[in-house]
Amino acid sequence: MEEIFALTMKRYGIRGKDLSDLSGVSVNHISEFKNKRLKTGVTTDCLLRLLDAMDQLSPGAKKFFCDTLSGSQYQQKFALTLELLIDAASEEELETAMLQIVRRIFPKSEEITDANSADVRVKSSALY
Repeated sequence: MEEIFALTMKRYGIRGKDLSDLSGVSVNHISEFKNKRLKTGVTTDCLLRLLDAMDQLSPGAKKFFCDTLSGSQYQQKFALTLELLIDAASEEELETAMLQIVRRIFPKSEEITDANSADVRVKSSALY
């Protein structure tokens, strides 16, 4: 839950100070929660205040958090996993991943049908 909370703050550009001011929860408590440093987590009341404040600061944040937490939207759960992996990856791992993405988008056997594709294909072929 803490990772989803941290991801929601990051995705919606919510600063701890702004969230603290609006929710009444201390900046330190918010930081400890999102970094998994709280021994007991947060109370239901505290979480609700934080989520309501998030949604006031950035509409849609509360829904994103709840949908991702419940797993009701596979795509959002996949995006969470992907974002966490990207955040944790080294520069070398990111480079390898980017090469795989380019190869997936522009397979060697793909025919080029327009000038824009040709430009991208020429640039991407240097990566092979």
